[in-house]
Amino acid sequence: MKGGDAQVPKPAHKSGERGSYAGGVARREAILDATVDMIAEAGYHGLSMRDVARRVGISHPGVIYHFPSKEALLMAVIERYEDRSHFDIQAMRHMQPFEVFNAFTQLSTELSSNPTIVEMECMLSVEASNEVHPAHDHFAARFEGLQKVLTSAFTQLQEDELINQDADPKSLGHSLLAEWYGLHIQWLYNRDGVDVVASLTNLIINQVDLSNPKALRAIMSSGFATPSAMAAIEQAAGFTLEDLLEKGYISLSSQEMEKYGLSDVPEEILDKIVRSGILNANDLEYAQENQALSIDLLGRLVINSVLETEEYNTLADVGVVPREAVAALTAVMAARPF
Repeated sequence: MKGGDAQVPKPAHKSGERGSYAGGVARREAILDATVDMIAEAGYHGLSMRDVARRVGISHPGVIYHFPSKEALLMAVIERYEDRSHFDIQAMRHMQPFEVFNAFTQLSTELSSNPTIVEMECMLSVEASNEVHPAHDHFAARFEGLQKVLTSAFTQLQEDELINQDADPKSLGHSLLAEWYGLHIQWLYNRDGVDVVASLTNLIINQVDLSNPKALRAIMSSGFATPSAMAAIEQAAGFTLEDLLEKGYISLSSQEMEKYGLSDVPEEILDKIVRSGILNANDLEYAQENQALSIDLLGRLVINSVLETEEYNTLADVGVVPREAVAALTAVMAARPF
């Protein structure tokens, strides 16, 4: 597409999508689910409406009832997974730079909740490069839209003197988008060894002038202030979680800790843990993902005599640590000579 902001064409709702009764909706979803699996396996060109019908266990006309053509089925699949993954480029155009980066990296979190969707996304993004592919215009507009959004974010940071003045925002946008796709492909081969969000976050943080307090404030006041970003900042500039707290860039109040699943922990206990200086970004990341404190952190709290025995029991009472782990560790505490 030439000129202006690229508009990602939305698949049209087809007249074949009839009825809102529960059975029809369930059947439509089953057709879309089967199509996702089949595109991930063989691509769009290997997709057959009859094969979809057989996989779902319905007749060929049963599929056509909901989706009058193979192209309509493809675009309905794309629309559904983009909606579920919050692929909203239009909304990103109105965000501040670090909110753009947060939305962009979180796309990976949403997509990776279903590896088959990642397989299909990677398959289609290559297939659709052919101009005769029915999703070509959609993917071309999406690539262009994402590129412009990322370039604009880097441009704004450069104008605010928060990144290297010699950097090329357009090249940075291209690189970040290329890394996004490349990392997803690597993730499909090694899901335990490739952390897409952490890698993308590191790439972004490494472009920022972390010696500028304004840059740190901009990051830490945005949705991009994730544990992954804090870990990247520590790696790039040596600022620990304790440093960020002391300098007032972040606050770990009870209200703030709600997003880490720790809002039920009494404030005086949280305060002790934070003031101990042993809490790090990895601990927050674990808490955010598991709504609990890690056994590793629990052990460090015990070793450093941060809490009293009854306070560990309180942590077990509110469900953020296993009661059996508390029992074992407090037994070790009781046996230690003081």
